[in-house]
Amino acid sequence: MMRLLCALVGLLWAAAAAAQDFSAVARLTDASVGRIFVDIPRGMRTGAGMVFGQGAGGRLLYLTNFHVVQNGGDIAVFFKNGDAISIYSGTVLAVSQEKDLAALSLDPEEIGTPSPPPLAIDTRRLAKGEAVVAIGYPAAADATMGRDMNIAAFETTLTGGSVSRVLNGSWRGASAELEIVQHTAPLSPGNSGGPLLDRCGRVIGVNTKGATDAAGIYLASSAGTIADFLAEAGLPMQTAGGSCGGEPASPPAAPPAATATDGRVPIWMILGGTGAALALVMAAMAVAAGGRGGEPAAPRVALTLTIATGGSRQRRGIGRASLQRGVILGRGGAAEVAIDSPRVSREHLRLTLEGRRLMATDLGSTNGTMVDGRPLPPNQPRQVGEATVLVLGGEVEIRLRAGS
Repeated sequence: MMRLLCALVGLLWAAAAAAQDFSAVARLTDASVGRIFVDIPRGMRTGAGMVFGQGAGGRLLYLTNFHVVQNGGDIAVFFKNGDAISIYSGTVLAVSQEKDLAALSLDPEEIGTPSPPPLAIDTRRLAKGEAVVAIGYPAAADATMGRDMNIAAFETTLTGGSVSRVLNGSWRGASAELEIVQHTAPLSPGNSGGPLLDRCGRVIGVNTKGATDAAGIYLASSAGTIADFLAEAGLPMQTAGGSCGGEPASPPAAPPAATATDGRVPIWMILGGTGAALALVMAAMAVAAGGRGGEPAAPRVALTLTIATGGSRQRRGIGRASLQRGVILGRGGAAEVAIDSPRVSREHLRLTLEGRRLMATDLGSTNGTMVDGRPLPPNQPRQVGEATVLVLGGEVEIRLRAGS
């Protein structure tokens, strides 16, 4: 009995030590992992990835899975730092279907931002049983968050495990063999492309899939496979070597404090008036709220209107599907958003989501519509965003915000 108790105490001590190590790994690496959203014909795909270097002109180099960007259109990558979000647009630089890897160049979305530090890649031989950490954005976690997704959607999830073995195999029956790490850190859709790390915060793989017919079997492209892919693409990377004794390296220096123009701004202010970015965030929120990595489900509220009339103020939420059909604002019974003002026409304004653009159209109103102080000609749609101020009939002020 005493031997059993001692063994249990030892296991508890080991678990506590591992948790402490994993916490340090999170502090060291979290800022360098970003959530990727990719436009696809069916809607929006999401996954994870990491910064591995810098390109010309201060651009970031970002690594994810090929299947995350496959057949995709526009790409946006979101990094969370505290209560702030940085947004980058992505361009594919190189892909390998056999290795299931893709390298992207990331550009700040119209504004400067402190660069997430690159993670070092360690190609050493891994030991069976050594501790590993997976970081990503599992859809199963998204599904539990509901209406809080406006900030929680961009918080990473950390899972811990150990190396089961290193094997030679292939993805999807490809002919070329590559080195794959089998491990026990749980993965689910949304983790694809995220880093597999050792306790020192060094990249030892890119998480790719879990076995569909067995529990506790998760697979990642090894650091050696990553290094081969980047070398073939002619892209630089930071490397690390030597054994990991379990003590993480010191975290990189904190970036400069955020300013009004550095891009690290609260989620409700991240769009800066770009309608395309507004629509992309709304689509990203839809994927997160749906809890799936492929076709999104519409969130309860995609856009919130704050309507000020005289001394009163009201808020009205609108769903994504309604915006795609077109939402009419006005005083009459046909208006989906009713505004009680004699200066507002019965059918005054229509808001429509066209692809990734939010458009405002004056429907021939009597007293007109102003967009940021400029008249909106009747029946001539104009793109709007979160920084836009709409004034209906010279009296009613409307401000827009993505989400609830």
